[in-house]
Amino acid sequence: MIIKDPDQDSLDELLNSVDLSTYGLERVKLNASIGLDASETEVDPQNPNPRGAHGGEKTEDPLDLIIKSFNERWFQGWEATPEEQRVKFVNLAQRMKDHPDFKEKYQDNADVQNREIAFNKIFDDVMGKQRKTELDLYRLLSQDQSFKLAMQETLKRILRA
Repeated sequence: MIIKDPDQDSLDELLNSVDLSTYGLERVKLNASIGLDASETEVDPQNPNPRGAHGGEKTEDPLDLIIKSFNERWFQGWEATPEEQRVKFVNLAQRMKDHPDFKEKYQDNADVQNREIAFNKIFDDVMGKQRKTELDLYRLLSQDQSFKLAMQETLKRILRA
């Protein structure tokens, strides 16, 4: 199948209008050689201030990165400061760790399916106890299934960190 591009002719005209021979190198001497110094030298970079992925000396806590990505996705309109949000996540994770079934049924469980079921039960128990203090969060969890899944995945990442 041949496809005719209407802009192709204008592009060809543009390329033909430029005289590329004027941009070529001109040889002014024949059999000329360039002499180099035999001693060891160091060449300075052309740009002493390079841009890009350099200077990554700033290290961030993995927990902060996890919470930041979650908050950017789900809590754009949330009035809490990032530090308050971090405290809420850390408190929820700690309450999940303190749950009587956490170590045996979740942390030390090798069976992936049972481990997932245990996590969901522990999460529901902890959030059920927190619903009076975190009413807005509890409402959002009960109304939005994708938010709940994202919250659970974030808590799993925090518990692994």
